[in-house]
Amino acid sequence: MPLMADQAAMEAYDAQRGDRLKGCVIQFYRSALQDTEKSNIEGRPIFRDCDMIRIFTPGDPTNIIEREVRSEDTDNWAKEWSAYKKGMDAPTEGTPLDQLPFLTKGQVLELNAAHVRTAEQFMDIADGNLSKFMGGQTIKRKVKAFLEAAAGAAPAIKMAAELEKRDNEIKTLQNALADQGKKIQELQAQNPKR
Repeated sequence: MPLMADQAAMEAYDAQRGDRLKGCVIQFYRSALQDTEKSNIEGRPIFRDCDMIRIFTPGDPTNIIEREVRSEDTDNWAKEWSAYKKGMDAPTEGTPLDQLPFLTKGQVLELNAAHVRTAEQFMDIADGNLSKFMGGQTIKRKVKAFLEAAAGAAPAIKMAAELEKRDNEIKTLQNALADQGKKIQELQAQNPKR
């Protein structure tokens, strides 16, 4: 796999980025690039270490951009950049594919191989790329229904969590009150009324 995409491809990619950033899978890594200018001066290959970026389009394993990191990359993918600088894996946000009950293990692995890790990334796959997956349109409809159902259930889940928190606070207060009552009784038993 080449380390640098040709200039025309990069310019076309940059010109059409817009919403394409949203669904991309990003990988930062360290590599060495040949410094052509210094190599020409020295008459031998001269390399320099640099930070690189790989930009994968979910669902299209042939569309991979690799190049040196630019300042806008660290802004566009701040979480991924921060994780890379800390030596950690890039965070993945969304519903993991293995949590979708209608996908088989094989389908999850196939989608992972195409750099699709979450239901939300699957929804970002261009319709033209869905044909690369057996039953891609059907899966997309199921994923959409699953995400809509989850979004509809979100208020009820939030309310249940808030009620559980409230119930725990009430139980804590009841226990504290019971402890205080016991202490009062102990004090009263130690100092009988005169």
